[in-house]
Amino acid sequence: MHANNRTLSEMSKNVPHPRWALGIRLLHWLTVLVLAFQLVVAFGPMKGPGMATMNWLPVHMSVGMIVLAIVVLRLAWRAFTKAPVQPISRSSRRARTVFHMSIYALILAVLITGWLGYKPMPFMPPARLFGDLPMPLAPFVSPLSARTFAFIHAKLVWILLGLVGIHIIAALVHLVLFRDNVMRGMSFGRADAGNASTQ
Repeated sequence: MHANNRTLSEMSKNVPHPRWALGIRLLHWLTVLVLAFQLVVAFGPMKGPGMATMNWLPVHMSVGMIVLAIVVLRLAWRAFTKAPVQPISRSSRRARTVFHMSIYALILAVLITGWLGYKPMPFMPPARLFGDLPMPLAPFVSPLSARTFAFIHAKLVWILLGLVGIHIIAALVHLVLFRDNVMRGMSFGRADAGNASTQ
């Protein structure tokens, strides 16, 4: 009996943990919350009448800087974090990696084009980030104008929303249909006894 318990204990220690490191999970859900707030601002008060867009632009750009900081931190942390072993094929794992990197690249493209598309009105001071820091003006990129970059920025947002929608649907498929451990990778619930390990 004791030998069996010892064998089970040793086996449980060798079972790969299906979750990402705690820091990666926290940054993931923080990204979700900040992007959701950014979209609410962009499609809500910024679409209001009169000077609503200009009044909310500093908030929109400040949140964009937060998104940039989170994404850079996530990529840096991910570079030194081993991915959890999950019950999917190698080809699926590669496809998932490419898809996630596409989302990262698209987020950065949205942020950069938004910055390049910002051009204050004549004699108008630059927007102030977080209420205090002046927003540095983007360099002129010939032959594209700031208006063109603003147009590209808006289109990229819709593409990003499409990829995020696919990401959510895929997560729900794993959770509801496949019922595997993929969704557990970003969860905060109590780990199974067999999967308990330090992170």
